[in-house]
Amino acid sequence: LSYRWLLNEFPVFIALDKRRFVSQTNGNLYIANVEASDKGNYSCFVSSPSITKSVFSKFIPLIPQSDRAKVYPADIKVKFKDTYALLGQNVTLECFALGK
Repeated sequence: LSYRWLLNEFPVFIALDKRRFVSQTNGNLYIANVEASDKGNYSCFVSSPSITKSVFSKFIPLIPQSDRAKVYPADIKVKFKDTYALLGQNVTLECFALGK
């Protein structure tokens, strides 16, 4: 499966950069340091080249809050599944830190 995210309408796909990342493991969209320009309605676009089929999720609204509204303590979420690899294979692990 391949995951991409739309902002407000098709075909406005989100450009991935240092602030935005799409996990190809679970399809989640991660945004570091949300900005006012991130406001909008997001939809996940999932495609499978093996069966040449694509689907869209329902739109999910994102409304950024001002910096003064909420401050979260730093928090690191770690939920690793058991990961196995053969000697010489590459392994990719995802780790996301939350907070300011």
